[in-house]
Amino acid sequence: MLDFITEKESVWQVLKNTTKPVVLYGMGNGADKILDWCEASGVKVAGVFASDEFVRGQQFRGFTVERYDALKARLGNDLLIVVAFASERPEVLARFARLDAEGQAVAPHLPLFDERETVSFAWLAKYESELRRVYDKLADDWSRKVFADVLNYKVSGKLQYLFGCATEREEDLRTLLKPGADEIYLDLGAYNGDTLEELGRLTDWRWRLALAVEPDRRNCLKLRQTAEALVSRGLPVEVYESGIWDCAGALSFSDSGGRQSTFVGAAKKSVAVTTIDEVAAGRPVSYIKMDVEGAEAQAIAGGRATIAQFKPKMFLAAYHYDADIFRLPLLLWQLVPEYKIYLRKHPYVPAWELNFICTL
Repeated sequence: MLDFITEKESVWQVLKNTTKPVVLYGMGNGADKILDWCEASGVKVAGVFASDEFVRGQQFRGFTVERYDALKARLGNDLLIVVAFASERPEVLARFARLDAEGQAVAPHLPLFDERETVSFAWLAKYESELRRVYDKLADDWSRKVFADVLNYKVSGKLQYLFGCATEREEDLRTLLKPGADEIYLDLGAYNGDTLEELGRLTDWRWRLALAVEPDRRNCLKLRQTAEALVSRGLPVEVYESGIWDCAGALSFSDSGGRQSTFVGAAKKSVAVTTIDEVAAGRPVSYIKMDVEGAEAQAIAGGRATIAQFKPKMFLAAYHYDADIFRLPLLLWQLVPEYKIYLRKHPYVPAWELNFICTL
C-alpha cells in the first residue's frame, strides 16, 4: 500500500460500524445517493436536518427535515453527521468545520459521473504504480500533501483533510503561473466570462489575445456580453460557441445553463465540438485554463500539437474523474516531459476545485 495513505477504515465502514445515531445534513442528489446506500447496506438513518434558514417543516425521503438544535434535543449531542451536499461558500464551510469540531462529521466522496471505479482501498492498490509515479514527480512538497490528503479524504470522508490542504485560487495563479501582459490565453469552459475577468485581475487588464470556448448556449450569451465589454476596453477576445474534444464534430450535450453542462452521459441536444489545435490555429498559445466537465483527457488529446510545440502554462481541473489525479499529469508529461506540475485544492466540500498547475 502507498505509504502516504494513512487511513485504515473507509467512510462506508464507519457508517456501518458506528454506534452513534447517523444523521444527514442536507437534501438533494447527494443525500439521495447516501440514503440509497444506507438502505441497501442496512444502515439506519435517524434524521435529516438542514440549515436553519431552509427548514420549513418539509419532507425528504420520509423524514421531516429538522433544525440542528431540534435534532440534537431529540437524539443527543453524540451524533455521526453525514454532510450530504456540496458548497464553496465560506460561511457554509465554516459551519461544516464547527459541526466536525463538535463531534464527528464526514462527507462521503461521491463520483460526479457514473464511474465504474472510484477511490477505495482496492482502487488504490490497483493504481498504486501510477499514483506513486505522479506523487513522486509533483513539483513541490505542498502538491504531494494535497495529493495525499485528497486521497485520504476520498477513502475516509474526513473533512480535516480538505480543510488542511486548501489554498486560495487567485493567489496560486498569481504566484505559480504568473500571468502577464503578453498572454495568448485559451479559456476552455469559459462559462459566462468569469475566468476572463479573473485573468484581467491577475494581469492588470492586459493581454495579447483571449480565445474563449463555451458550448452551453445560455452561458455563451453571457460570455459574449462579457467579451464585448472587454473588447470595448481594448482587450481582444474571440468567442467560440463550441465544446472541446479530441476531434471536430458534434456530440450529445446536457445544456443546463450552469457550470455543470457536460458531454458525459448527456442526451439533451447536439452541439458542435472542436479541438485545442483547431482553435489555436498555429498561434503561440501561452496559457490554457481547462475546466470542461470531464472532457479534460479528450481536450489534451485534441491539443497535442499546440501543447507540445508551445508548452503553454496550464491550469486544469483534476476532480471530475478519480483517475484524473494520475491520468492527466501522465498525459501531459508524454507531451512535455519538462513540465513542472503542481496540485492545489481550493476551498470546497467535497473534493471539488482540485486543480493542476503546469509550468516550465
